[in-house]
Amino acid sequence: MYAKLAFGNVRRSLRDFGVYFLTIVLGVAVFYAFNSITGQEAINAFNGSKMRDLLGYIMSGVSVFVAVILAFLIIYADRFLIRRRKREFGIYLTLGMRTYDVLKITACETLLVGATSLACGLALGWAFSQVLMHVTAALFSGTVPGFVTGLSRESLLMTLAVFASIFAIATVANARTIASAHLIDLLHASRMNETIKLRSVSLSLLLFVVACGIIGISYKLLIDNGLLEPSPEFACATALVCVGTGLFFYSLSGFLLRLAQSARGAYFRGLNMFTLRQLNSKVNTTFMSMTVVCMTLFLAITSVCGGIGITNAISSSMERTTSYDATVRTMYGLFTSSTGWVPGELGGCDVYAEAVGYDMTQGLRESLDTIEARGQGGDAEGLVGAAAFDAVVRESAQLDLWVDTGGDGLTFSDIDAIGQHTMADYAGTSISDDYGTYPVNIAKLSEVNRALEMAGKQQISLSSDECYVISDFDTTIDYFRERADAHATITIGERPLVMQGFSDVCLETIPFPSNTGLIVVPDDAIPATAVRMYSILNANCGSTESELVFANLIEQVEECENPNTWPVTMVSDRESVFEQSIGFSGIVAFLAVYIGFILTIACAAILAIQQLSEASDNATRYGLLRKLGASERMLSVSLLVQVGIYFLFPLIVALCHTACALSVVTDVVAVFGHMDIGKIALMTTAAFLGTYGVYFLITYFGAKALAKG
Repeated sequence: MYAKLAFGNVRRSLRDFGVYFLTIVLGVAVFYAFNSITGQEAINAFNGSKMRDLLGYIMSGVSVFVAVILAFLIIYADRFLIRRRKREFGIYLTLGMRTYDVLKITACETLLVGATSLACGLALGWAFSQVLMHVTAALFSGTVPGFVTGLSRESLLMTLAVFASIFAIATVANARTIASAHLIDLLHASRMNETIKLRSVSLSLLLFVVACGIIGISYKLLIDNGLLEPSPEFACATALVCVGTGLFFYSLSGFLLRLAQSARGAYFRGLNMFTLRQLNSKVNTTFMSMTVVCMTLFLAITSVCGGIGITNAISSSMERTTSYDATVRTMYGLFTSSTGWVPGELGGCDVYAEAVGYDMTQGLRESLDTIEARGQGGDAEGLVGAAAFDAVVRESAQLDLWVDTGGDGLTFSDIDAIGQHTMADYAGTSISDDYGTYPVNIAKLSEVNRALEMAGKQQISLSSDECYVISDFDTTIDYFRERADAHATITIGERPLVMQGFSDVCLETIPFPSNTGLIVVPDDAIPATAVRMYSILNANCGSTESELVFANLIEQVEECENPNTWPVTMVSDRESVFEQSIGFSGIVAFLAVYIGFILTIACAAILAIQQLSEASDNATRYGLLRKLGASERMLSVSLLVQVGIYFLFPLIVALCHTACALSVVTDVVAVFGHMDIGKIALMTTAAFLGTYGVYFLITYFGAKALAKG
């Protein structure tokens, strides 16, 4: 009997609350598909094993967060389904069932729902994983067969374990709700409304104004302080926007009815009175759920925009940042606003570098000979030491970057003074407040032209009273271009130089653009008070194998503790930059889509289940309206307004929060390259609105069916 009742209840629930089962199926499918990325055998053939392993590790960690979200969603949905059926449970108890018997029925129902949704979700997840596998192959520059029949055993077991645990928790929660309820409450649950606690229109309006003020303050704190560095202001902005949003919905629901009642002509027209009272009948529950939904939508949209923006920025900048087969960088010191120039702070300028005249090629060749003589070096095609270096390096060019540490040295404050806008106007919160004290890098024309020649770029021509500006960092490109276009004059040492032009070319192979500004001057214009900030050696090797050998040789020098070897700060080759960039962008893209999709369907499902439950509970009231002469069109419009407000209000507020956040997210993305935030925001918003709109339509048509009894 219990099994028969449970099966009938599940069948009826599938008809009335299909959105609940659809959400669970989608949750299972997405959870399995994303966790199976690194479990597919075909993925093992991809390039970039380190990034692939990192992707699997991060995805497993994020899946814990996703599991918590899905658990909240399923338990929340069960709560509304149980609430809808309280009268049914009351009838069971009235007919002589024990509470324990009712609990057995709900447990059987949960088992049936869990098994059905898991089976359907895993089937859909397997199909989705086929698509995702090819997307992963494209991101990681790999190839896969057209069709893979196997399941990811680890992902399958993880999905079963997670959702079995969630359904077990839901069963316990349902049992607690039923066991603690009184019979009279169960029988009359559908007729009980919450008490409207905020009745004063003036107090509601005051709270509404306060809420808007709090949200405005949080916006200002976020814009002024940015996201690049954790700060008390950022934590304060986060707390304020949460409090302000909650207060906004609480005050809005409190005075909407009173405000509408003051316009008596509109209030008594059609079913407006009924519609508004329905909206206010669950004020205590809805203001909390709408706050949670709003903040979750805000997080989802912002994270997806930021994630996809970073991915696009990395992809667009890779070609610019890999003009050479490999680059070796040596830092000779560190400059800070508090201490000024500190030699050797980053393991740079030692006695050996000075002894070889700061010649990186000579220093690296001699260092490899020193390592080989001690029996520590590897070989390249049977060659060791300097011979191995010469065998793999086809051509090379050194570029020294200088800073003037004299009292009148060129700083960013001097650059600010010769333009209409400061760097802070362009860069916003992505720079420190004391940026003006930092010196601007200077380079010799001959060395820059040699680097440009190696990269196949157009070389620069300067007269004795001219200079040229190069910057590839997104936040400073327009800053320097403005001054170069105006042919501004700067003074280096005691020599005035006119800015002759600007370029955003990248002069080294590096994962992300990092040149915030470089002034190219005639060779004899380097001041006597200038010191080398750092040097880079660009090398072309001719083949991928030679690149790897070169990187291995330089790493041996970097790891050597002998003081009579060249001080290497960093080495990067084109192959590793591509691998890291593609892998990193793939990880960010997966996380953005994974988290964004889960959060969106969670928000939409919460609102949908809530509204479907409300429509089911109010079926009797809609029946009474029909008896009083209300047409089906009037009832449909009333339902459309109710469902529309519940879906629209959180979305509008979330989009306002997102618009503010994206103004500072661009500062974060600019670290990785240029991003068209407008285009990405529109595409992301359209995708979210599509998913959100599907749930809205399902909810509206489902509510119409339930309202008919």
